[in-house]
Amino acid sequence: MNPAPAATASAPAGYLCGPVKISLVFDDPSLLAALNGLLSQYDAPWSAPPAEICVTVGAGAAPSAIAKPAGDYLISYRLHVDRRGTRLISLSNVGVWMDYDEAEKKACILVPDHPDRETVIEEVEQQLVLLLARAWAGQGWTPLHAGSLIPPDGQRCILVCAHSGVGKTTLISALLGRGWRTLGDDKLLLRNENGSVVARALSRRMHLHPSLANWFPQVGQLEEWPRYSRWTEKRMVRLEAIWPGQALDSARPAALVQLARDENGPGLAVVSLDATAAMHAVLRQIAIPADSMDAQPLVACAAALTGQLRAVRLTIGNNAFAEESNLDRLAVMLEELLP
Repeated sequence: MNPAPAATASAPAGYLCGPVKISLVFDDPSLLAALNGLLSQYDAPWSAPPAEICVTVGAGAAPSAIAKPAGDYLISYRLHVDRRGTRLISLSNVGVWMDYDEAEKKACILVPDHPDRETVIEEVEQQLVLLLARAWAGQGWTPLHAGSLIPPDGQRCILVCAHSGVGKTTLISALLGRGWRTLGDDKLLLRNENGSVVARALSRRMHLHPSLANWFPQVGQLEEWPRYSRWTEKRMVRLEAIWPGQALDSARPAALVQLARDENGPGLAVVSLDATAAMHAVLRQIAIPADSMDAQPLVACAAALTGQLRAVRLTIGNNAFAEESNLDRLAVMLEELLP
């Protein structure tokens, strides 16, 4: 588990984030406290020595001598990113600037004086998410925005893909309550090893909304856990505290569920996906840069992954989890996907 960061100005804080260690120095200790929730979540154990990235976070505007990035490398949520040699130059909507030298493994983030403090913090978070994604890729891993499920007696996992807010965590919580296991509910790392793709856990925590207790009483009083961020009611909960022994470190994916929600539709509906649709579903959950050298290993990993998956689109209606019969059907559907 990551240590609690020091809260003094210019004091370094270190976070183990899977195969990467982020060492940060902040001029503003309040920023360190605000970002602790983001960085402390990546607490799954790793045995290999991590690559260390040194980051300084200070006050200031983007340097006027450096051209404003146009997004030629990547345009993501709130960020425009260019590659210039070994450096990624990234600028957010309100002016949070990052210069990340991948060869030197050093980054500088400048935070402007802006009246919307909450947006500034969110955009510093986005810069760190970008940095981590590229650092993980630099270690040979493909970051995937997805959750996972492994049946009680199985060894293969089902990847659960969806846009944020569709219900990955709710689906995973429903099956954990029935003895299933998981690598996590939000982000995984993938790598092709010995001809097949392995999925690796990054976090032993889940982001649970207090309303889940209406369907799954075993989650307890979620309001007692810390908020994941100030922009959501979701709580960052240690998985082992609710479902002991059900957090795994790695598994080989064998199936994919593309999750959709239909508030007015049936409780559960399943449609098979062909290889092309499965590939699209996976690629939508990977940040693919425009640079062909950086994009190629990510796309190759996604293609190798798709080749080993059975894929379906699962549409869940409103209050589907309130009915025990739906949970029975869901468990059978998912088990039938696995070899």
